[in-house]
Amino acid sequence: MRSRLPLGVLLVAILLASCGGRPGVTVSIGGDVVPMALGSTSEGTACSSSIGDYFPGTLPLTIVRAALPLTLEFEAGQGASEIRGAIYDVDAPAASGGPNEEFNVAGRSGSYVARSVTAGRTYRVLVNVRWSFVVTHGEETHLFEVRLEPR
Repeated sequence: MRSRLPLGVLLVAILLASCGGRPGVTVSIGGDVVPMALGSTSEGTACSSSIGDYFPGTLPLTIVRAALPLTLEFEAGQGASEIRGAIYDVDAPAASGGPNEEFNVAGRSGSYVARSVTAGRTYRVLVNVRWSFVVTHGEETHLFEVRLEPR
């Protein structure tokens, strides 16, 4: 009986670690946190998966008064392994319909300097966070709009 106790403790620890919620992500520009809308989630285990798409009707617009280039700072919660994103020009969409630029931040935190953002235009930013715990994994996507105004 005594020899099974460490195995039981380990199994309980794994289950508790796996029951944590999605890690979430915070995006800030110039030290100010950007409000975002949740766009979609996916969660899975070895046995099942679930996907949820929310299709937000409106996105929060953040007006930033800063000098170019625009730097996005990311901080994701425990379990996050990668942050990916795309920037779309709302005022002058790309002919292909795709993003003006895409980015990738390894790990839970980091920054990205946007190359295509110019002052006086509105951009839609999609931020996707991949995460995994011991027996679960998933992704969540957040959206926001940003407009850079000169100082």
